[in-house]
Amino acid sequence: MAKIKKKSFIAFALAAVAAAVAFFADFGHPVTAVAATNNDGGYSSAALYETLTAGPSGALVQTQTAYVPSGRISFTAESGGKLLSPEDMIFDKETNLVYIADTKNKRVVIATLDGVQTAVIDGELEAPTGLAISGKKLYVCDTAKKVVFTFDKTTRELLGKVERPKNPLVGKNTPYVPQKVTVDNRGNMYLVSDGCVSGLMQLNPEGEFVGYVGANETSASFMSVLQNIFFSEEQKNAFLATPRSPTNIAIDGRGLVYTVTTNAQAGAVKKLNTLGNGIMSPALNFTDTTAVSIDGSENIFSVQSNASKGSYVTIFDSEGNLLFRFGGKDDYERFGSLADPVAVSALPDGRVMVLDKKYGMIVIYSRTEFASLVFSAVDYYKDGLYVEGEELWQNVLRLNSNFILAYKALARANMKKLNYGDALNQFKYAEDRAGYSEAYWQIRNSWLENNLIWVIILILVAVAASTAIKIINKFKPALLAPVKKTLDNVANAHVGEVYFLKELNHGRRYMRATQDAVYEIKAHKAASIWTAAAMFVWFVILQILGVTTKGYLFNSATIYNTNGWNMVLVTVGVFIALVFCNYFVSMVTDGDGK
Repeated sequence: MAKIKKKSFIAFALAAVAAAVAFFADFGHPVTAVAATNNDGGYSSAALYETLTAGPSGALVQTQTAYVPSGRISFTAESGGKLLSPEDMIFDKETNLVYIADTKNKRVVIATLDGVQTAVIDGELEAPTGLAISGKKLYVCDTAKKVVFTFDKTTRELLGKVERPKNPLVGKNTPYVPQKVTVDNRGNMYLVSDGCVSGLMQLNPEGEFVGYVGANETSASFMSVLQNIFFSEEQKNAFLATPRSPTNIAIDGRGLVYTVTTNAQAGAVKKLNTLGNGIMSPALNFTDTTAVSIDGSENIFSVQSNASKGSYVTIFDSEGNLLFRFGGKDDYERFGSLADPVAVSALPDGRVMVLDKKYGMIVIYSRTEFASLVFSAVDYYKDGLYVEGEELWQNVLRLNSNFILAYKALARANMKKLNYGDALNQFKYAEDRAGYSEAYWQIRNSWLENNLIWVIILILVAVAASTAIKIINKFKPALLAPVKKTLDNVANAHVGEVYFLKELNHGRRYMRATQDAVYEIKAHKAASIWTAAAMFVWFVILQILGVTTKGYLFNSATIYNTNGWNMVLVTVGVFIALVFCNYFVSMVTDGDGK
């Protein structure tokens, strides 16, 4: 009965430890944003959807409404005919006209931002899916005819067409189905060819093939690792994984190309350098992204289409930091909601146009005052004018204290003003470890500059004291005899006679004579289950201390992003599982456990 009570008490102690860790798990819940309000302090209700931004620990938190629907472009039978499954849209800054690839109607519709249809291009077209404008030319991808038509955008006269390149680098089995196109200032074309896994096709102004750029990489999986280990070269080639083909494309004012790869697990949106290599992807990857557009400040506007989760408009800054994400599922088809967005265009005045394929119309969104404030602050941040934009970011934080990018911008401003202590705290709020390390480095250097002389003096004093003690001990040992006697008594203290400390000290035997240590526990009860339980409790406490007290630079886990239940499984759960396994093994091996 005593043994049963003893085991029950130990089980209860372990359960208490598990409960403590489970309680710690409550700290792992995502941080909740402050209530999003309008500039006048009231709750945001101007739009039918919520607006999100990046918050602590990478969570999406609610923020003030950034964009509200302000207009739409659609056509009726009287105004030129309804758009049927449109696939692309582009805005011409020179003429302030919108060009729409009306795919199933086999035409390109040209209209004003007020929704007035001004012209139509048809006749040659069968399935227009991609549009681009460069100079005086309009480029139209036709997937049915597998060509890229070029038109004079003023007279709408057909100038020519770009057919399949005859370059030997374009193999016979390489698909040439132009789906999307963009053109740089020099007239070079970048084509998204449906099913082409080699990347974008780059063509010169004459339509001659230059090469492939921006190819996606295959993602490593557990199965591919096993194949590399066990398969022969022939078998590897037979099961060779192919990368995903890009699905959309955009270009910014500097001529840098951006690609979209729908359903990519990483790099759904990529920014390419002049060599065609990926140099940046947004911090958050949304796999259902269908299109992007770049504004004059190189902010990235993207749209996501998902039948079950709803459609969104997501905006990143030029560095890939999430600014806003708005939208969602709306079963009532209200004005401003999206069903299947396939194209997006950022207008020079700050508005955003989104082409909805299902509804056959363009929805125009206008910035709110809060969004204008954020974009103004982002412009300063992008140009490195951190101090000049400091007041704007402070105003952003007054409206939403969970706007992470604001902390990073303020930290940069304090770094420029040499306020390294404030910058250190703000980098921590921004969860920017690289910036935190930079600020810490400056604080350390400043401390060394102010205190190095005292450090050197202390070292010299310590060396002098050590030398003096050695001299006194050599010539006058009697002077140090009381001190030596006290130190010897402390060193020879019989702490091993204490029951608990004696059992803990037995652990040292495992490192020198493991078999003897196990025998002593089995035959002479050199250690008890009470000491083992205490050591286990201390181990769990160390796990918690490792999260709560470890330095920020060396600790990727925090109380906000740590799941305490995982700690229970890794510590308490695994330990109890091993105990039970050992018990069952002992039952069939005459008490000899492993």
